Amino acid sequence: MPWLAFVGLGLKLKHLTLEAIEVLKESDIIFLDSYTSVGEDISAETLSSFLKKQVIPVSRRNIEDENGKIIFDALDKGLNVSFAVIGDPFIATTHIALLLYAVRKGIRIKIVHGISIYSVAISCSGLMSYKFGKSATIVYPKEGITYEYFYDVIKENKRRGLHTLLLLDLDAEKGIFMGANEALKLLMEIERKRKERVILENEKVLVIARASLRNQKCIYGAISELVSKDFGPPPHAIIVPGKLHFIEEEALRRFMIK
Repeated sequence: MPWLAFVGLGLKLKHLTLEAIEVLKESDIIFLDSYTSVGEDISAETLSSFLKKQVIPVSRRNIEDENGKIIFDALDKGLNVSFAVIGDPFIATTHIALLLYAVRKGIRIKIVHGISIYSVAISCSGLMSYKFGKSATIVYPKEGITYEYFYDVIKENKRRGLHTLLLLDLDAEKGIFMGANEALKLLMEIERKRKERVILENEKVLVIARASLRNQKCIYGAISELVSKDFGPPPHAIIVPGKLHFIEEEALRRFMIK
């Protein structure tokens, strides 16, 4: 019986684990998620060159609109299939839906976890991992509607003294990446609209650009200072601190705007 492997690649080629390399090389066909994330040097071409095997990029349409038909067609032919994902394979909920569909069809499953933005961002911040609350993604307004869910997440986390990790909207396939500047402006727009004093312009947040990559940048400062800062290329993430322990305060001071 053929198997379907969900393989996390980490955030760059050097993050590939021995297990990931082994499973990918054992695969008859490898599909690469090309739309939910971006890596420093991970693409169908670079992964193919590294593994000496063909790697086929798949789009959001292939996985979501067509319910992974391209993957299940290969499985129906008796091929062992790997679905490779930058980061960890199940951070994106669309991949969990694919997994559950495969389980319902009785397909053998392999899972190889990879280094994720969740672990890297929290680790490099120096903040205590157990003091993080729910995370959220800041998304672009669509059809004139500004989504405010992330504002409510920050509000609830701060009420409990917890930190908030904010991921930013992206579609790697279309080359759309929200920058930290845009994200902070959206936050301020919602604050001005709702006036609940959840997050103010003089409040300090941490911006992490290109986490774990060669040109990683971490900057901690007031939102009023950060909105005009050049953080360089994507991806970016933001951490809104909750109640800080004195060790956490010292850890964040490393990244203060000079």
